[in-house]
Amino acid sequence: MQDWNHDRAKALGDIIFINGHVLTGELNAPPASAVAIRLGKVVAVGGDDEARAWAGHGVEVVDLNGRTIAPGMNDAHCHPFYTGAAKHNVDAGSPPNRNVADIVARVAERARETPAGIWVQARGYDQARLDDQRHPTRHDLDSVSSDNPVVVVRACGHIGVANSRALALAGIDRNTADPPGGTIDRDEHGEPTGVVREAALQMIQEQIPAPTTEQIKEYLLLAGADYLSKGVTNWAEAGVHTPEHMRAYIELQQEGRLPLRTYLMMMIDETLDHLISLGIKTGFGDEWLRIGPAKFFIDGSIGGRTARMSQPYVGEESNLGLWMDDDLDAVKQRFIKAHKAGFQCCAHAIGDAAISLLLDAYEEALAEAPRADHRHRIEHCSIIDYDLVQRIKHVGAVPIPGTTFLYAFKDAYLQNLGRDRIRYAYGMNTFYEHGIVAAASTDAPVVDISAVLGLQTMMTRRTADGELVWPEESISLEEAVRAYTWNGAYASFEEDIKGSFAPGKVGDAVVFETDLSKVDPGAVGGVQVDMTVADGRVVYSR
Repeated sequence: MQDWNHDRAKALGDIIFINGHVLTGELNAPPASAVAIRLGKVVAVGGDDEARAWAGHGVEVVDLNGRTIAPGMNDAHCHPFYTGAAKHNVDAGSPPNRNVADIVARVAERARETPAGIWVQARGYDQARLDDQRHPTRHDLDSVSSDNPVVVVRACGHIGVANSRALALAGIDRNTADPPGGTIDRDEHGEPTGVVREAALQMIQEQIPAPTTEQIKEYLLLAGADYLSKGVTNWAEAGVHTPEHMRAYIELQQEGRLPLRTYLMMMIDETLDHLISLGIKTGFGDEWLRIGPAKFFIDGSIGGRTARMSQPYVGEESNLGLWMDDDLDAVKQRFIKAHKAGFQCCAHAIGDAAISLLLDAYEEALAEAPRADHRHRIEHCSIIDYDLVQRIKHVGAVPIPGTTFLYAFKDAYLQNLGRDRIRYAYGMNTFYEHGIVAAASTDAPVVDISAVLGLQTMMTRRTADGELVWPEESISLEEAVRAYTWNGAYASFEEDIKGSFAPGKVGDAVVFETDLSKVDPGAVGGVQVDMTVADGRVVYSR
């Protein structure tokens, strides 16, 4: 990545692209071959001569030679801090790991080089993709890590496995009750297996020393470099919990080193009262750092069988998943309070019961305090049916689907829910048909940060092993790009300043290595990014 320093961040760039295939972020846009950016803003979109008219002394003119250029991609829901931190963790994903033994071997290697008493952290496993078809256990980890507390977190981030030392630090033993909003898996003798879900995982993670502001900044910069290399210039940080987390973003912006335009989701329980007391609400900030919605977690994950469902999970007739707070009226009151304070609202809501509850909350909030353009969001919005689609449309909510979730986790979805119940999962075509603006996201590090993989999955509905999953939900290249650009800007009330190529909008762009319209949709995920531009400045070049 090219140096992104204070001076370059403050400066505004001039660059002109000609002889390309322009995807503007708009639907049914007139054909265009060129884009001109002056002083960091788009000034022309159209033919080569129109763009060249803005050329002047020192203005770079890039001949695309037929390559595709599009607005900078927008990841509408991700976790940049955790994405950067994951680079320091043991890789528990599949590939490369084929079974629990492979994961344990990697943990053992890290434990050997880690001083006694220091935490060993791993992330990324999915039991549905392992040959064993099971979670690791504390016994697996104890065999290689007696001197270090260890936690291995599933890809979804909602389930983990702790060794005996970590369990002891958290005070978890056979006599420990399940915490509200979480469960501790136990064997036939009532002993913890090491598998901890939701709030029980938090009990483990609370024992890990909290990162400093400087460490968080380091992680954000690491994540940012990767995102820029994938053509992503905007991200929505899906949960600010602590002052250190907020301070890291503010300091990076003040230093001119914030790598991507950032929309911050502020956790309701931890930050809402403070923000209200200061008179701060959604929209406060500028083009690079802006306060976004007030957020709450309603349920868990499909892979962990903790997303709250209206029907039981396959093979577990008593399991409907978990509520993060069993006081459902209190949950709704959180959103009503945030709505009345002027906030956009959002919630992690994956199961259909969780999504229904969230829509109930939005309907009650709007009945008490009508607001014409609230754009309240549904993060993930995974398991829905046609009736919920109609309710989403009626409420005016904005779904934020994980557009590569089925690509990565199809096996877990089918095992836990069956095929029929995922008919509308991440159904981009249905959203478009009903005039619902749904913004593409990764939820990284849950899945890969790759925007082109998201485009491919939306266009094909094919999973990592090539299986088709409800291809009725496939959409066109133009629709997929719009979901990753303009729709994301709409979800943050910023469609007037970014998300498409139009005069006056920010000069952010991604240049792909080829013409995407000539690539087989099933191969789009392998296309590389040649250049990423922010404010008219090249911030990444392959």
